[in-house]
Amino acid sequence: MQKHIIPSFLNPNKALLFFVIFLLANLANAQNIVTISGKIESYANQSASIQFNSNPFKTDLDQAEMPLDGKGFFKVKLPIEQNQLINLVFGSEILRFHAAPNDSIYLVINTLNGTRTQQFYGSGALEAAWFSKQKEHFSKTVESDDYSTKLLEEMGYRNPTQFKFYLDSIANEKINFLRKNSKGLKPSFITWQIAEITYEAEAFKINYPSWYYSMRGIENKVLDVDTTYYSYLSKLNVNKPEYLNSMQYCLWLKYYFMYVLRKANKQFNATDLYAYSSNYFKDDVLKKFKLMLWGDILQYGQISDATTLYPFVKNELSNQPGYLFLEERYKDKLPFAPGAEAFPFTLRSIDGKQVSLSDFKGKVVYLDFWASWCGPCKREIPAAEELKKYFAGKDVVFLNISIDEDENKWKESAKGLEISGIHLLANSQNNPKVLDAYKISTIPAYYLIGKDGKFISAPAARPSNGIIFQQIENGLK
Repeated sequence: MQKHIIPSFLNPNKALLFFVIFLLANLANAQNIVTISGKIESYANQSASIQFNSNPFKTDLDQAEMPLDGKGFFKVKLPIEQNQLINLVFGSEILRFHAAPNDSIYLVINTLNGTRTQQFYGSGALEAAWFSKQKEHFSKTVESDDYSTKLLEEMGYRNPTQFKFYLDSIANEKINFLRKNSKGLKPSFITWQIAEITYEAEAFKINYPSWYYSMRGIENKVLDVDTTYYSYLSKLNVNKPEYLNSMQYCLWLKYYFMYVLRKANKQFNATDLYAYSSNYFKDDVLKKFKLMLWGDILQYGQISDATTLYPFVKNELSNQPGYLFLEERYKDKLPFAPGAEAFPFTLRSIDGKQVSLSDFKGKVVYLDFWASWCGPCKREIPAAEELKKYFAGKDVVFLNISIDEDENKWKESAKGLEISGIHLLANSQNNPKVLDAYKISTIPAYYLIGKDGKFISAPAARPSNGIIFQQIENGLK
């Protein structure tokens, strides 16, 4: 399985990691299958791909490659567990459409004369066609190609209260259009779509103070708002079990919990967070949220915290959808637990020498996986250089491991950005097993290894996170 690595962003849900997969023979045994077939005119003997999410607890998209036959026909079966938008990619075109478990959708796409048209047939066809219909209706407003720019402009000249009303008006307009044109649509689709529309707006509302700057590329800055700005939340029914199949609703639950944590203004460990969620969520929503919390800790936090929660999760949630997937991910993470042996490697340095991890036994090693094209990696460089200066002369080694495929760009960036430390290369031609061993799926990625060659923290804190100083100090003791 080939992995395409993209940089992770401040907001994890905006970061999309595409895994290219070939559908295996046992796919037919999956419980929920959607069948997508059809024809793309003028694309005979070429290939297309479909991006989808096989599990709601995955933080990346799956991608199925589809060869087209001599007449442009294709057929693919996908394992999906809930309603979702699917991307069909062919050439420079992307077609988004809805699919649900057990749908069987047949589509015909015509790209002749420079204009694309598409027709949907079969089970789920009306729902699949909905987004093309919605996009056409709102083509000059909320579905326009420059809508994100328009939102930034609206943020700029509307005060927070006005912006909330603006978002509500957009959501109401979309929902009214849905209801007026709902004939023949499945009730489950209508419920899902209302949730998606509503909580996309709610996400902007609750995150407005921080997104105001981050959407402009300004990090770590929050807009000051009046204390009454969040008063609307007290009237909101947080627990909506009928919306649990909506990705937007589930994301909003996370945003809401982050808000109540900021409001509490105190430190929480993993066990505290798990228990504290019971104050705000209940029944099925609480179960789903606790499982999402554990999944986020597995993805972005420390394996030690995930291990602390594992007995609670197993006891309370083992019968919940998604548990087995997360448990498998947890077991994959166990080799990175503090005290586990770090995976050995030998890589070529920027000056052509062979450098092994074992060369630094007796020293603390900070691994930094990066690339010349990675914006978030570059933003960490100033903090990383300060970190290196602080520990200069001590038994600490900084290994900068680039995943660049273009060696010239790697060398130019390492020199041009004045990155100190030892520079190594790991890509498809230079010991790619290192990337698999350290499970590098997003960058930047950091690992801290002790003098004994065992993990101290995996993943480790970023250079910009002050906690990394203490982690390294502890490793030196």
